Amino acid sequence: MITRKRLALATATVALGSGLALGPAAGAFATAPQAAPARAAAEYSCANELYSGTAITKAGSPKKQVAEVQCLLKLFHGYSSLKADGLYGNKTHKAVYSFQKKKFPNKPSEWDGIVGKKTWAKLRAY
Repeated sequence: MITRKRLALATATVALGSGLALGPAAGAFATAPQAAPARAAAEYSCANELYSGTAITKAGSPKKQVAEVQCLLKLFHGYSSLKADGLYGNKTHKAVYSFQKKKFPNKPSEWDGIVGKKTWAKLRAY
């Protein structure tokens, strides 16, 4: 059920953001949903930022990596005020640090505001 809601929200966000009208809402999910559609819709929303690696991402990292971090934080982890501009500034650092505190509550050594392999895994596990 949660997947259906995420798909509906992601689809509506993409449609409204691109100026498209939504189709009939009543029968939109009359057929069985396909596996993992929420990720596909999110990738479309972050199409310019799509990065699938796990390289350390911090201030000075390539814009594509930073924008993917920002996009994942924004779409799936509640950091709606974060812009996916590809610039790893103070707001991004604080958001990553806060995210790490939530996802690694008993491991302060992980709270550095830098996205490494463990943080990438948590960002993508929504």
